[in-house]
Order: sequence, then C-alpha cells, then structure tokens
Amino acid sequence: MSPEYCMPPVVLDTNVLVAGACRRRGNCAHAVLLAMLEHKIPVALIPGIALEYQDVLLRPAVRDLTGLTHEQAVDLVSALIACSLRLHIHYEWRPNLQDESDNKFVEAAIHCGGIIVTYNLRDYCEPDLPVHGWAVMTPNELLTRYPL
Repeated sequence: MSPEYCMPPVVLDTNVLVAGACRRRGNCAHAVLLAMLEHKIPVALIPGIALEYQDVLLRPAVRDLTGLTHEQAVDLVSALIACSLRLHIHYEWRPNLQDESDNKFVEAAIHCGGIIVTYNLRDYCEPDLPVHGWAVMTPNELLTRYPL
C-alpha cells in the first residue's frame, strides 16, 4: 500500500540533491532528501532526471564534496527511483527555459502537479509557467510550508 502524503509530489533539482548528499547537520536539503527516502515526501522522477542525478553524483569533484563512494552514489539514485511516483509522460512540454537541462524538471512538475525544489529559483521564473499547476521553492520554503 502506498503511503498517504499531505503535500504535492516534489521534483528535486540536482543542486538540492548534491547539497543534501553532503549530509551536513541542519541542512534543509539534507532534511528534504532524508524525508524523501523515508517516504515522508512524495518523489516525482522521470528517466532524464534520474540519469542527470547519477551523472552529477558520479563526477569526481562532486564525490569529493559529498564523500560518497561510487557505489553509494548509485545506491542513492536507485533508492530515489525505488520510492518515486511512476510518471508516464505522453506529451513532452518544453518551456524553453534559459538552461535547456532545466526543462525536464518543469515537465515532470507539470505532469504531477508538483513542486520543484531548488536553490536556483531564478532558473524557473518564467511568468506563465505556474499556471500549469506546479510551484517552485527552496528546501527551506518547502519545510516551512509542509513541516514534517
């Protein structure tokens, strides 16, 4: 049986995943990541996002920053996939953000009515995008609005 959530699904931007993987006490990104892995926050993923997570977490500089081994980085992405909602995208909606690689996060959020959690709010500030049923906020804003 799937857990009941009191919040919309969350699409985690890669910068928050990396910050959370650093496992620093008091870090809101780490709290969000743990809550996802503990099934307290619904996770929304599409294959492109999962592939980006793995690509970034396996970079030597990021592994040095997070302290994750190759296996731990792969296991983290696998765990996120295992606890994620299964999104089936039948129509690709491309908002054409300044950074093309951010479009997949908006696409996932639109398909599930979710929240993009990021430290780069300005990357998602197209004025017509929120009318499609999704929101964008920082990890701190998420934890303030939806206390765990």
